[in-house]
Amino acid sequence: MMLLKHGVATDTGNVRPQNEDAYVASDHLFAVADGMGGHNAGEVASALATSLLLERAVGQILTPEWFVDAITSINRTIHESAAESTERRGMGTTICALALVQPQGETSEPQQVALANVGDSRIYLARSGKFRQLSVDHSYVQELVTEGLITEEEARIHPRRNIVTRALGIDDRVAVDSWLVPLFAGDRFILCSDGLVDEVPTSDIAELATQHREPQIIADALVALAKRNGGRDNITVVVVDAVGNSAPPIESEPIVETPKKRTKQGIIGVGIALAIVLSLVAIGRNARSGYFLTFENASQNSSVCIDRGASNHVLWFAPTRELCTDLQRSDLSTVHRQRVSEHLRFSSFIDAQRHVEALKEISALND
Repeated sequence: MMLLKHGVATDTGNVRPQNEDAYVASDHLFAVADGMGGHNAGEVASALATSLLLERAVGQILTPEWFVDAITSINRTIHESAAESTERRGMGTTICALALVQPQGETSEPQQVALANVGDSRIYLARSGKFRQLSVDHSYVQELVTEGLITEEEARIHPRRNIVTRALGIDDRVAVDSWLVPLFAGDRFILCSDGLVDEVPTSDIAELATQHREPQIIADALVALAKRNGGRDNITVVVVDAVGNSAPPIESEPIVETPKKRTKQGIIGVGIALAIVLSLVAIGRNARSGYFLTFENASQNSSVCIDRGASNHVLWFAPTRELCTDLQRSDLSTVHRQRVSEHLRFSSFIDAQRHVEALKEISALND
């Protein structure tokens, strides 16, 4: 059983009079919310989002589907609260969240975490020395980046970088991005508000995040760096480390070297042949493991399908089609189309089916 260890740091920054960020940091559930709106409305919205999320998690099995249901319900509550008060009208909040998924019964699959986000608060992952952003910003500048009109670095300093295209509380319905990620010992997740990413380049965040130091030290260091770089907004950082015995996946096959000595060539030859066979067996097993989403064809009405195996051919191992669903490319937003095109992967067929169902729910909310 994997355990999660965390550190949290939050600060008003150098300019804002109050902190409209809020966060959740429990043993199994973590979130960051960045409020917006006049007076104290942003503070109210983010506090509602985080407190209600924690409240709804009690006694529940936390999954991507649970995230979608909980966050859409929280969105309605914030929207209704805003409508009841003139001072709170137009209030809203972003949210990004992570939950430890409890394994059901006996399974050999790696443990997983469920992730969710609405808005431009971010989730990063540092694994085996590599660092990448998992969430996709729902913002004006992210749309420009997706269209290839500006670079990610230009987006960080763009004058309209704070315009979000999706947030809780603004409308009575909201689409929630939610998905599963396998969890391995040594994984480090970083959840943060845009007060960090607007001030600190991704390369600098990665440099700190990949250091082998306690999560609280990393959280404090990231907030301090954002303040040194300007601190023009509230800054909140939650660092979550996975602690356990499950090693991360090996990203490349071991190289089999031919021994330099020619003595006992028969025994050496058998050893090499055995190593090659074992390597091919391992490659074949990896090539047939896991599932991914893809489109049936290039048409606009193409179905979303679930394939098994590697998304690209590995030697003679080709992926096999397990199911084509009634969800179509035209039903999806630009972000979700991109994710399907990038062959979003899952450890089991059931998880892939659940994600398709979540996409259907998101699509229905947008109709």
